[in-house]
Amino acid sequence: MTVFDVFTGHPAIVAGHTSVDLPDTEYAKELADILNANDLKQRLSHGRFPGGFA
Repeated sequence: MTVFDVFTGHPAIVAGHTSVDLPDTEYAKELADILNANDLKQRLSHGRFPGGFA
């Protein structure tokens, strides 16, 4: 399994490592959930809201 960065189309990089050959689907889903939550937190802290509304 691989988790991709939807903005670049490349495998997501976590702690300097690409997210390829992950052990199973559940692990990949949990990693994607964490990365998405971190992205949302960062966007909200910079005043950028999902969906482009302000």
